[in-house]
Amino acid sequence: MPLFETINVDEKTRLYVWKVTESLSDLAKRANLTGIHQTKYDSIKFETGKKNFLAVREILSSLGYTSDDLFYDEKGKPYLKDGKKISISHSFDMVAVIIGERQVGVDIEKKREKIINVADKFTQWNYRNASFSSHNVLQKLTMIWSAKEAGYKMHGKPGITANHILVKDFFPNDTETKIKINDSIYDVSFLNIQEEFVLAYCSAS
Repeated sequence: MPLFETINVDEKTRLYVWKVTESLSDLAKRANLTGIHQTKYDSIKFETGKKNFLAVREILSSLGYTSDDLFYDEKGKPYLKDGKKISISHSFDMVAVIIGERQVGVDIEKKREKIINVADKFTQWNYRNASFSSHNVLQKLTMIWSAKEAGYKMHGKPGITANHILVKDFFPNDTETKIKINDSIYDVSFLNIQEEFVLAYCSAS
């Protein structure tokens, strides 16, 4: 399993990033799906989704977990049976999993121009008047969105949307910022993956 990167966030939190280059048949041969997990896999229509589904479970398998150790609540938030906290994200052929003892959140996004068309829906940053190149505008908008998504996944409580999550201003080449959810402030870290993807992760203090 060629993990692209493993990051020790702290002594009890690890982030795993995988660029999935394997064929679906190779991934499926290594999987040991049963019951509801096989049913869920069979219900996924697109090959990329199937590959990402299997990749997440292979990462967990490499850490000693079985498919039955992972489950989801009615809102789609993932949990591990041993009580450790987990967050999962995928975008195209990239998969990210973060596991720790505190609430965690991760989001990975491919930088795409279409985010500019919806920017006004999730940020008040006036990118139209920013003295940035178009590349850096795209970079920062993707970072803002990814930070909000990571925070949303970490918080995991009803009633919170992207607009409830405030992001402290930063520059496109920064590697961290802060977000505010209700009255709580959390640190967010950023990674650029192969120049195409932005990854954000955070954990509760």
